[in-house]
Amino acid sequence: MKRSKRLKNIMVLAEKKEKDAASALGFLQSKIESERQKKQQLKDYELEYHDKITEAGRSGISGSSLRRYYAFMSHLNDAATQQVEHIGELEQQVDQVQQYWLKTRGELKAFESLVERAQKDERLQEDKQQQKLIDELSGLNYTRRIQSSGEH
Repeated sequence: MKRSKRLKNIMVLAEKKEKDAASALGFLQSKIESERQKKQQLKDYELEYHDKITEAGRSGISGSSLRRYYAFMSHLNDAATQQVEHIGELEQQVDQVQQYWLKTRGELKAFESLVERAQKDERLQEDKQQQKLIDELSGLNYTRRIQSSGEH
């Protein structure tokens, strides 16, 4: 098997690795975007709830309702904090996967260069062999012509 063919087989594996890494990176980036939207929804809901309780407070609110409000706001704040932490973890994963993707992409580029170089070397070798064969055939034809012209 030619060297370029062997290298090409390895390059195909490198392409798969790079494609898988790119896919994982895309998945994580869309996951972060989704989680950021959830965080924004929590924030929007918190503001909406706060506005409602403020409006209710203007017309008078019971102590038990106020306690429920503060308890609920505490839960919303906890959920928002957890969401921020989760997004931070995902961002770290994105950084790691991005570094891995860059590494696999570099490996793929290196294999592409090796395959191209091997193919070029093989073409040069084939050209040399063809030229050698042409030269030998020309030499044989020349020898035959000389022998033919000497026999006449």
